Amino acid sequence: MSNTTVIDYIDSDGTGTVTLVANPFDRGGKYYAKFDRMTVNIDHLIARIQKKEVGTNAIMAKHMASLFKAEILEALSRGEAVNLFDLGTFYITTSGRVRGDTPETASIPGFQVKFTSSKVTNKAVSALGIKKIVMSDSTPIIGTMTDLYTGEETTEFTAGKSIRIEGSRLKIAGEEGGVFFAPATEKGEPDADETKWIKVDRLIRNVSKTLEFFLPVTLVAGTPYCIVLKTNSSKGNTLKKSYLTAASGIVTVKGDSLP
Repeated sequence: MSNTTVIDYIDSDGTGTVTLVANPFDRGGKYYAKFDRMTVNIDHLIARIQKKEVGTNAIMAKHMASLFKAEILEALSRGEAVNLFDLGTFYITTSGRVRGDTPETASIPGFQVKFTSSKVTNKAVSALGIKKIVMSDSTPIIGTMTDLYTGEETTEFTAGKSIRIEGSRLKIAGEEGGVFFAPATEKGEPDADETKWIKVDRLIRNVSKTLEFFLPVTLVAGTPYCIVLKTNSSKGNTLKKSYLTAASGIVTVKGDSLP
């Protein structure tokens, strides 16, 4: 059996991409930064060791790694904190807010493991360079639009019938959120006067990748509109503090306005 672990990978060059994400909180700056992650596993690390220490037995190295893993998990299960090769410490904390005002009434929600990095670990990343800085975009993206009455992908929809919009980050949320038909300007953009927008009464389907709804009966056939999505939806049950909007190109309605 070979002592070599063959791994197809490219070493990083010591630089990375920083993504700026809008800060949803009142305190702090307008953005916070995320260093984009590239994860290596134990096979990568052993392969790198073999390049530097020729003759290293990959099978024995992986076996020792599995033994360390088992011992670390056992120590944590005993309630012990673990110093991991002076890189930092695994420690145990509660997994949520403690309810109750006294030890007799306190309710502990459970436990989880966290990690605090050491000075030597933090020093290792101090010389990292920035390859580029990009903005995180959470704006809804409108992809295809389908007239569900005809089954065709189109920008001309049957009056009073239902349509489907597919894309990403489409889910509508928030009291001011919704799907609107805004009169289109000569430039093909939504009229800035929101009092002229016609709101869709009810969404049949409202998920991140798909919206389905009936066209408002007040739309005028042949009039150019833009479909505007307005939402403050976020992951989980939380809502963004500000609304994001996206607009389609020009769409029209054919046939009578009433169904």
